Amino acid sequence: MNAEIVAASAPDQTSGGWFTGLNLRRRFLLGLAAAGLTSQSWLEYAVAAEAYLPQRGENHVGFRKLTVQYTGGDKTVRERDVLMWYPTPAAAKLHSYRGQIGFVAPDAEVDAAKHPLVVFSHGYLGSADQSIFLLEGLARRGYVVAAITHADGLLNKREKPITIPNFANAASWNEDKFRDRREDVVALLDHLLDENDKSGSNLHRRIDAASIGAAGHSLGGYTSLGLIGAWKKSREPRIKAAAVLSPYTLPYHTQGSIAEVTTPVMMQGGTLDWGITPLIPGVYKKLAGPKYYLVLKNETHLGWTNLISLGKTTTECVSAGNAELMLAYTAAFFDRHLRAAKECPLLDAQHDRLSSYECAVK
Repeated sequence: MNAEIVAASAPDQTSGGWFTGLNLRRRFLLGLAAAGLTSQSWLEYAVAAEAYLPQRGENHVGFRKLTVQYTGGDKTVRERDVLMWYPTPAAAKLHSYRGQIGFVAPDAEVDAAKHPLVVFSHGYLGSADQSIFLLEGLARRGYVVAAITHADGLLNKREKPITIPNFANAASWNEDKFRDRREDVVALLDHLLDENDKSGSNLHRRIDAASIGAAGHSLGGYTSLGLIGAWKKSREPRIKAAAVLSPYTLPYHTQGSIAEVTTPVMMQGGTLDWGITPLIPGVYKKLAGPKYYLVLKNETHLGWTNLISLGKTTTECVSAGNAELMLAYTAAFFDRHLRAAKECPLLDAQHDRLSSYECAVK
């Protein structure tokens, strides 16, 4: 196992090895909670009984919900739900996100420093909380992370049924396809940076406006690539790096301006992600800037969602397996290209736990 991954995931011995020391009763409670079966009183007991102890190089994570309202390009007023994870000095405790158990301090203050920002775009029919293990994990590494729920989110209230797009017909896609997603992310950035400049805001001077990244899964990966110039008119210059996770890329093989993208990109796929990953190399080869492409062993298209953490806490999930690699590589990529970290050895060598890995840093 790579030494950098070991250092990031090993239990803090000074804390008594919290995760390995969970007794059977507490593991049973967590399992029930993840299945949505634990009563509120039992969950409150668990929250009171256990607090997260940060590992080496980590911090506590705050969590809050907000709503962003803006006027879209079609002149309609849109309202989008947003979830935020961020470093905080407050102690994080067990928290249930609709059954998924994590460790956060709800509505706590943001740590008094400037942090890089990562905005997350979910997959088609997904939601802002579809990849909690990864987003909470990035915040634990020092990032402010904001995930927005797009109009196609399955749990949104709507008057009309969703029209399913033809994902197999690349010719039916153009720059206007799902343009509302691009506008969502830009509106989110505008809101967060306004708050960053606003005296009295909980985000005042907490975001490094020069260090903004995008991350996205599936259709969110398509969205993120568009935001860095795969669709020329969609480029958002404030975004300095993009991590795309099992991204939908078919339209970019024959359309758009993917060959002109110089923004650093990390692409992740899986050997069992049969409908998506085989298409990634064609787009990866065209990218003109720093680029990374990894393929995880025995991973499906939904591996980057909460399905990978079923029955586990968010921190147990990323302590081993593909979830550990997803977080470690994503964090290392952003560390290098948003924080200008000089030492990111994980990015520069092959890893025996991956099916394949390529990188080209120019």
